[in-house]
Amino acid sequence: MRSAKRTKSLDIVPLDEGRARFELTLEDRSYDDTGGELIHSLEIKGLVSLPELEILEIEPKAFHQPYAECGASLEPVRKMVGARIGAGFRARVFETMGRTLGCTHFMTLLLDLTSAHTLSTFLRMRARVPMPQRETPIGNWLRIGLEIEPRLENACTALSTESPIIRDARDNVTEPSE
Repeated sequence: MRSAKRTKSLDIVPLDEGRARFELTLEDRSYDDTGGELIHSLEIKGLVSLPELEILEIEPKAFHQPYAECGASLEPVRKMVGARIGAGFRARVFETMGRTLGCTHFMTLLLDLTSAHTLSTFLRMRARVPMPQRETPIGNWLRIGLEIEPRLENACTALSTESPIIRDARDNVTEPSE
């Protein structure tokens, strides 16, 4: 009996205050008792602006695809230059890559690029203050996060307005000195 496994990754590397490099990879493999076989091996590299997350550069590569026709899937990815990762990004990806316009595998990678927001916000927070351990009060950490990205509030159940984490962050707000 065969099995299949998909492995994906996203790396974000800040270059300076206003830009970060990204690299997305996807690999699909199939396995049975005799070993494994490669189905897909794809990569998208590019550059985004910070904090806007506008795609400034993007370049897809297909190291392995199952059909020669799959080569046509590279150009639609390049059309994402200028898109901003945020409201409307998902719709733009479907509009650019959906159905027969592109490739579902590259589309999956582009949709994963939305995580660049979370990772770049973390990196900006971490540059200002050390990340506390799980048992440590995190009010100051999250206060910094809310300054950088106010939409962290209500982003998930742990960060709902009523949560002790948000209350602690608000209680730790320091007024600017005069």
